[in-house]
Amino acid sequence: MGSKNNKTLTGSWIVAAGTVASAVNASINANTGDDGEGLDLIGNTLQATGNGVIADESDSTLSASGNIIQATGNSTIIYSILGNLDRRTSLNLVIKGNLLQALGGTIGFSETYEAEPSLTNVYKLNGDLLQVVGNSIQAIAAGRELKEMDASHFAALGSWIQAIGAIIVALAITKQEWSRA
Repeated sequence: MGSKNNKTLTGSWIVAAGTVASAVNASINANTGDDGEGLDLIGNTLQATGNGVIADESDSTLSASGNIIQATGNSTIIYSILGNLDRRTSLNLVIKGNLLQALGGTIGFSETYEAEPSLTNVYKLNGDLLQVVGNSIQAIAAGRELKEMDASHFAALGSWIQAIGAIIVALAITKQEWSRA
């Protein structure tokens, strides 16, 4: 296993860990009504970092672009947490950040779709698709919150769907790298 492959593998697990942290935060918020964002900040920071590591080592412009767009989405959400913003502006940034992540995931999906058929790529496709769906649900949930509707359980659902997708992708990349070793 070469350095490039180690970085891609490491980046995918960093992303997976970040999605789980954000999903745990969303579940806590949904079940307690607390608006704490500590784990979400950590989660989005990990996701942005992992996507950056993967983009840095990508052989493909398409893959690098998808990961950079996802990292930009995570950074947008980080700003919504750290910025001294009113609720409406913050929620609009969360919507945009999740939609950017979904766009980046769609680009990753399209690249894997065009790749040579394999069982590993089937897992990657499903993982990428779950992440896109999860991010889209989170964007819808934030939109509902803009309309003063409780969407915390909906946001948690989207977060966990995204996390499951990220874990599937990380497992597929792990399997792929182990078979090359």
